[in-house]
Parts: sequence; structure tokens; C-alpha cells
Amino acid sequence: MNDSYISILIDSMIEKSKTLDEVIERDREQTELIEAETPDLDALKDNFDAIGALAKKISKLDDGFEVVYEKVKDEILNNKEAHKSEIERLKELVYEVTEKAVKVQTTEIRNKQAVTEMFTRARRNIGSRRSAVNALNQYKHVMGKAEMQTQPYFLDRRH
Repeated sequence: MNDSYISILIDSMIEKSKTLDEVIERDREQTELIEAETPDLDALKDNFDAIGALAKKISKLDDGFEVVYEKVKDEILNNKEAHKSEIERLKELVYEVTEKAVKVQTTEIRNKQAVTEMFTRARRNIGSRRSAVNALNQYKHVMGKAEMQTQPYFLDRRH
């Protein structure tokens, strides 16, 4: 019975590794979307949503792993020789998953900074456009007053 639980642990780590591969791919797509000359905000939102769904899946896998590990922890620790190959496989998978998780973390930190910069540039752009519109409106206002205050230079005095 414990062998099947150990197999479940291994399968869980394999599934987590595959899911992290999907996250890495989505992060790569996200980087491309962010770095585009004119970012597609709808595609970026869809990408964020997809990564969020994958993060939930990873969280569920982690929770399931913990539950199963608690059931077999004593067996694994007390009979290391009997489960040597499974333990080695789990160690390899844990290392692989950890490496991928670190890669995901660093990419997401970089992407978060890039998104922040992208929105800062967009705000500045909007601000400069507002300034230009305000200047134009003020110019029209001033010129409108000037027209009302000036009299034509040549007046027809025949009446």
C-alpha cells in the first residue's frame, strides 16, 4: 500500500514539473507581450489569467503532495533502503521542480518590473497628451478674449 502512495508522490511531482513548464512558457509569452512596441492589453490579461490558473493547479498539487507525504513519511524514513530508488527519483524531481520554480520566480519579478515601467510610460504619455490639450484649450481661450478686446484697425466712419 505504501508503494502506491510513493508512486502518487512521484506522479504529483511529475505533474508539478509539467505545470511549471507551462508557466515558464506563459512567462515567455508574457515577456514578449510586455516588450512589444504596442502591447496587446487583452492578450496580456488573458496571459495573467492563464498563469493564475496554473498557479492554483500548482497549489492544489502541493496540498495533495503534503497530505500523501504525511501518510507515508514514517515508512519512507524508517525503511530508506527498501524505497531507495523511489527516494532517489523523488529527490531528482524535487531538484528539477525547485530549479523551475526559481526560474519562474525570477522571470515573474522581471516581468512585474517591466509591466510597472510600461504603465508608467503610458501614464506619462497620457499626461503629456493632457498637457498638450490643456495648452491648446488655454490658447483658444486667450485668443478668443483677444479677439473680443481688439477693434478693427480700419473703421468705416461713413454713417
